[in-house]
Amino acid sequence: MIDAIEIKGYWFLPDDPENRVAGTLTYTPNRKIILELIGAFHDPRDYMMSLAQGDDKRKEIILGESSDAKSITLINCSSYGSLNFSCSFPMQKFSVQYCLAGIHLKSWTEEVFNQITVKMPGLTKWVNHYCVDYSIPFKNDRIHGFNLSYDRDNSNDISVQLTDNINLELEFTCSPPGTEHEEQLVIEQSYQLNISTKKVMSFWDLLLQASKFKSFLTLGTLTSIGYQSIEFYSPDRFQELKDGEKLFHPVRFYYNQFDKTDTDAANKKDFLFTHDRIKTSFEEVIKNWYGFDELMAPILKHLIESIQEKNIFNTGDFLIVVQALEGYATRFRPAIPANKKFVTLIEQLTFLRDEFSYVQLVKNTSLDLDIVVNSRHYYSHFFEKKANAHVATGIELYELTQKLKVILICCVLSQTGFAQNDIITIMKAYRDRVN
Repeated sequence: MIDAIEIKGYWFLPDDPENRVAGTLTYTPNRKIILELIGAFHDPRDYMMSLAQGDDKRKEIILGESSDAKSITLINCSSYGSLNFSCSFPMQKFSVQYCLAGIHLKSWTEEVFNQITVKMPGLTKWVNHYCVDYSIPFKNDRIHGFNLSYDRDNSNDISVQLTDNINLELEFTCSPPGTEHEEQLVIEQSYQLNISTKKVMSFWDLLLQASKFKSFLTLGTLTSIGYQSIEFYSPDRFQELKDGEKLFHPVRFYYNQFDKTDTDAANKKDFLFTHDRIKTSFEEVIKNWYGFDELMAPILKHLIESIQEKNIFNTGDFLIVVQALEGYATRFRPAIPANKKFVTLIEQLTFLRDEFSYVQLVKNTSLDLDIVVNSRHYYSHFFEKKANAHVATGIELYELTQKLKVILICCVLSQTGFAQNDIITIMKAYRDRVN
């Protein structure tokens, strides 16, 4: 997904496979997927008329056969283009939302896949375990060479059975140099995410499972995470060798994402936590994360948005964190004592701050909750400022947001199932990171 591609071939609609139109599909990472046809799926005159009137309908599915004999499925294709009445044939263009290279699907909900394999930047550093052994022997106090070795039997694969149907695996992969006859020998080692199922699922349902882990990795690394590559596997698409072994063919997936894919440059010291720090509790924690229902979804969404790196801070960033805390308290702390009939925001924030006062970064941070509430009300509604109500602006508002974010992270860690001692350790490292 991080490399541009161009696919030349014939394209057709599922209900009219004999009417094939030549064209080229181009994928520009993080920008667009465009199918350009030399011709049209319908009568050229009818197509030109519908285009001129703006009523050419969106195509849910367009199928293709590439020049290297691969099956292609394009999903959610919107037609657009310009008219040239001097030309004897039309040029039709489609903006494509999703592309699957290696299979023909009847619909985007068709259940044919039993595995998704994903590579993400930062995952290998987050696992923080490397299986290629590297040593430099010395002889007579001088370097006598070096040794590189890798044994697949000693790799550190991590597997969790999420449900009766779904298994999650962090698999170590290593690729040797193509040949020894090179001036530079490149060895790549990394971890990839595999999610496999006993029952076949649609690509969309499997992608949702992968996105849940992506959001967990975003929390762990405190960095916005994108996909480097996505591949689906079907139990029906394989090549069987003479010894009976089956080699399953990958179906490569492309779409326009806006998350960063260069997180490998991030420093492990800046991560909130790594796998080796939570190794003993990882299975319980990741099961809890996958078990979150729709009540937790908006809080997680706001937390992830607050973590994402931005060049400019604005009042919306402050409101995202406050609303997430308010939502968390309302949904998961409904018994907060109230002085009146309904609990107030300041009572909710006070309760959450006190709940996590065992975390030194929370306990030792000066936080004026009256200013937080005044600022929240003002920036939410832009009522006229009251003379006796202080509203934070500029750097003061930014610092308030960072302090509140600490409490929000504690809330999410607690709800995910981290023990109190683990939260103390994680937030101590976070304190050292931000100070």
